[in-house]
Amino acid sequence: MPPKLKYLFLAFLILEIGTRLTRISDFPIYDANNKIGYIPQKNQEGKFLWTHNWIFNEYHMGTGTFKPSNAEDILLIGDSIVLGGNPLKESERLGPTLKRKINLEVWPISAGSWGIRNELIYLNSNPYVVKNIDTFIFVWNSGDFDKASSWSCELTHPTHPPISAFLYTFQKYVYSYEKCTGEIESKYLVPSGDWHEELKAFINSSAMKNKKVIAFLYPDINEQKDANLMKKMLDSHINEIHEAGIKDVVSIGHDPRWGLNNYRDSIHSSGQGNRVLADIIANPQLQ
Repeated sequence: MPPKLKYLFLAFLILEIGTRLTRISDFPIYDANNKIGYIPQKNQEGKFLWTHNWIFNEYHMGTGTFKPSNAEDILLIGDSIVLGGNPLKESERLGPTLKRKINLEVWPISAGSWGIRNELIYLNSNPYVVKNIDTFIFVWNSGDFDKASSWSCELTHPTHPPISAFLYTFQKYVYSYEKCTGEIESKYLVPSGDWHEELKAFINSSAMKNKKVIAFLYPDINEQKDANLMKKMLDSHINEIHEAGIKDVVSIGHDPRWGLNNYRDSIHSSGQGNRVLADIIANPQLQ
């Protein structure tokens, strides 16, 4: 082997080993199909950077084994707002934060960029979960009132561990030489549907008899800055949600407890933001 090539190989080997030792590439793996789009694989756990634990149980929930309690069981349903992601420690995520706040079992089910239709597909596919839940809490933003999200990219929703942890991390955080195009293969494309009609059918199903349901509308930072934008993009769906059968709807952006200092980026809440959000969910101001 030529000396230069040897040194390059050694340098790459050092970077690969260093990356794996830091566990910066330790992330959840997803199942992808044309039914639900994508969902975190069941029965997996890890430690991002050794300090940020994550876990998914046998029902794909971001928590331990699903064991319904003798008290009230709450299903917290959403996208990356609920998921939290690697920037947050497990204790800082919305589910665990809400659980500490209300001292009841909170079972979070979520995936980044899920829409309402993805969430309903999950619920309709898991009757045992629905049967054993007393209260359903949906957290929706303005991007959720559209078609179901379909799988399209390994960088955002990986379906297998990377062959090279270093190259994956470099692409994800430094420079992506294989960018996500957004193109969806037919085998991953979730069929079209009407979120309003599907939500109405679920809420009015026999499985939901005597269940409590509440929807929280979560603004991104631009909607929080502009009340007219929030009204146009988010609050405009309140009547549709009511018509689908959900009586209790909360617009988080109008709550005086919520503000711009609760975001960690253009849409996701910080650990502090999740504490405020948990307080709003625990003590909502109904619209």
